[in-house]
Amino acid sequence: MRVAVFGICGKMGQAMARELIREKDVQVVAGFDNLHTGQDIGTFLNMGPTGARIYDSYEKIKQASVDTIVDFTRADICLQTISWAIDNSINIVVGTTGIKKSDLESIKKRASRTDCKVLIAPNFSIGAVIMVKLSGLIARYFDNCEIIEMHHDKKQDAPSGTAISTSEVIADSMKFNHQRLKDFEAETVESSRGGFINGIHTHSIRLPGLLAHQKVMFGAKGQTFTLSHDSIDRAAFYPGVIMALRNLDKLGNYTYGLDKLIQF
Repeated sequence: MRVAVFGICGKMGQAMARELIREKDVQVVAGFDNLHTGQDIGTFLNMGPTGARIYDSYEKIKQASVDTIVDFTRADICLQTISWAIDNSINIVVGTTGIKKSDLESIKKRASRTDCKVLIAPNFSIGAVIMVKLSGLIARYFDNCEIIEMHHDKKQDAPSGTAISTSEVIADSMKFNHQRLKDFEAETVESSRGGFINGIHTHSIRLPGLLAHQKVMFGAKGQTFTLSHDSIDRAAFYPGVIMALRNLDKLGNYTYGLDKLIQF
């Protein structure tokens, strides 16, 4: 598998590239970024020369005979890359978050008319994916639910893609709130009750020292139930990424969510 890592100079891109280079069935043949252009990827990662280089143009990526892209960039850049990948029949695995639902629908339509694979996952941590699935099951037996998601202070989108996915899965099982504030509630400070997605109050925390964390808190008479997941190192996302790469052939042209590859 000839892979190009997009956003390779970012923290996630570096972490994923280091792991991919060690795989016997994967060859990292190019990186894409506007930093360190022309540098050998292995040298950049302090792993020794690999012969593969970092480029800032799609044409150079194409010349490297890439068959699969792993993207950890920004939503605006990622959308351009997905479009280009589809046009050039290149598979793409996307870990970039913040993509709008309308854009996802457009990607789905375009992907259905191509012979390449597009997999977009709001979270590649297998533990987080399991947490989302369990949330839908637990929601049936509780009176209410709130989500607290916590990430590092450089994360650009809020709430996180995982929090949004969690709210969607829960809403499929149970609609808790039909309005953001109950009739008797009042906020003395605006937005104190957080965001409101699919009938669920969602709270986003951004602090240095954090990486990626989420709590799903359920409440009923006399009890609470909390699901909690913590990614304390970016290596936590790699098992999901390599699982996705190795199983692309089992998927349709468009897939949203790593859960499609995990049996429950």
